[in-house]
Amino acid sequence: ALLGVWRLFGAANAYVEENAPWALAKDPASAERLDQVLNALLEALRVGAILISPVMPNAAARLWDQLGLAGRPDSAPYTETAVFGTFPPVTVNRGEPLFPRIEEG
Repeated sequence: ALLGVWRLFGAANAYVEENAPWALAKDPASAERLDQVLNALLEALRVGAILISPVMPNAAARLWDQLGLAGRPDSAPYTETAVFGTFPPVTVNRGEPLFPRIEEG
């Protein structure tokens, strides 16, 4: 099951790279597309936080806090992972990377 969550996070990362929200943010005509991209990313992270909470509770809680969500991911019903597109209006909090890259060499 955890492998599936890592695939979700990997797909979200690829989605960000493909859709380049940093470029969309520079073009006022792309505001709607930017909202769609960011919402999809936030939803993937929200669902991932819920799913990893039983095995990585601290990382899940940190991610939840960074997403600006109320409550805790371990108290969110698993049925919420099946509902996509309901991310509430929040202020995302900047934080340290949850899983920093490991530099080779």
